[in-house]
Amino acid sequence: MHQNQPRIRPADGHSKSRVAIIGTGLAGLTTAYLLHQDKQKRYEVTLFEQAPKFSLDAASITLKNEATGALERVDIPPRSFCRGYYANLCRMYDHLGVSFQRIQLIWVFAKVSAAAQAQIPSADAAQTMPGSYFVYGKRLHELLLVSPHFWLRGSLQNVLLTFYLAVCHAWFFVACFFFPPRMIQPERYLDVKGSAKNGQNCESFRQYLDRIWLPQYYVLYFLLPILSIICSCSHAEMLDFPASDVTSFMKGSFLRKTYVAKGGINRVQATLAEGIQDVRLQTRVNKVERVDGGVLIRYESTQDERRSAEEVFDRVVLAVSPNVAAAIFNPSKPLLSVIPTVPVTSTVLASPNTKISLVDEKTHVPSGECSYRRGEAQIMAFRTTYSDSIVQTESLHYLEGGLVVRTSPSGDVPEVKGTLDTSRFTRTLRTTESRNMVRKAMEADDGAGWVNGKDDVWIVGSWCWDGMVLLEGCVVSAMRVARDLGVNVPW
Repeated sequence: MHQNQPRIRPADGHSKSRVAIIGTGLAGLTTAYLLHQDKQKRYEVTLFEQAPKFSLDAASITLKNEATGALERVDIPPRSFCRGYYANLCRMYDHLGVSFQRIQLIWVFAKVSAAAQAQIPSADAAQTMPGSYFVYGKRLHELLLVSPHFWLRGSLQNVLLTFYLAVCHAWFFVACFFFPPRMIQPERYLDVKGSAKNGQNCESFRQYLDRIWLPQYYVLYFLLPILSIICSCSHAEMLDFPASDVTSFMKGSFLRKTYVAKGGINRVQATLAEGIQDVRLQTRVNKVERVDGGVLIRYESTQDERRSAEEVFDRVVLAVSPNVAAAIFNPSKPLLSVIPTVPVTSTVLASPNTKISLVDEKTHVPSGECSYRRGEAQIMAFRTTYSDSIVQTESLHYLEGGLVVRTSPSGDVPEVKGTLDTSRFTRTLRTTESRNMVRKAMEADDGAGWVNGKDDVWIVGSWCWDGMVLLEGCVVSAMRVARDLGVNVPW
């Protein structure tokens, strides 16, 4: 970019339609891949990213064992999936030739005071950490059915608790399959032209739990800790989610094995971005605006804000969080600015005796295999803080080699001893109201304000569909843009 010099759109004789994709997470890169792979070669893709590297794998790190020289890749966040709920993601991975690595987890449930949050137990002490009240062991459900040792050696309290949880869990799945969430609270709202529209809200997860009479003890100490970690939010925020999000997720993941991308998410990133030449890293987009003949983008260098420019593209895809999209593209503000977001902090910790150092990776295909490459069960601890102001759970994911990945649904987490790296990112929440806003944004253009694709501007992301804010939404929304532009989806 030249200082304060606008970049001019190519002449009308330019053979390809120019598409700018702002954001390089999974949704942005999947959209870029689909348009770049168009068999008719109609699109020229430009990627904008304000970070110095693609954001899909930006928080992940590579560690070096100083004793052995071995390199270990740690995916942050882990981005696990299953073949049921994540049907389109899995089909895309199959198409790309991405292998799956199964992971098995031992779940430890514990409650902890705010003062004790800085105390991170070692892997050896994880299953008996202070405040722990239940451990879901490897293949425990099979032991319950076929092994008399569990019943003979376990304490009566543990046996009764396990039986209680099994009944509650079974009832919750039965309810998800046979008692769908209700559409309630019929409402009328005015569109931007002042016309009355009819709408309905799906009942919240809180209302759904009350209706199916799921015991509060099970909900508070077992169900909400898991779901709130999946969605990276507090318990209260999880209860405000649309019930349909949760029931669809539970049905789609029922009796499914859990996987991650073998070798690490960086392999997925490199494959999706392969062949795309126009990549603008360390470039912040400040404004997207419809103008005569195209869509104007104003942007600047994150290294030198005096270096600003503007350029006209034929189409623009916003692969960013809703608050960012609303800030840079004014027509989307009425819909997207009301969608809530929260900060999330992820920290990688090492035990005191571990000789590990960070490796500064220079490419989009970092060296070292992902930490999930081995097949042994790993410990995932759910530590919940109960207070008058907030109830929220953080996860401690124990990896081999003395590593712990701590994920907290908060942007303000004090640093603890042994911290190797800390990353912060934004997570989009769901409410019954924000679900309506997303659905309105995805509707066909009826002339009543901006909707997805109007003004040649699209939104994509994990939140741009009617479901949990997870990887599947990234792929589904990218596929929608490709189909809108007449591009065949090859999976």
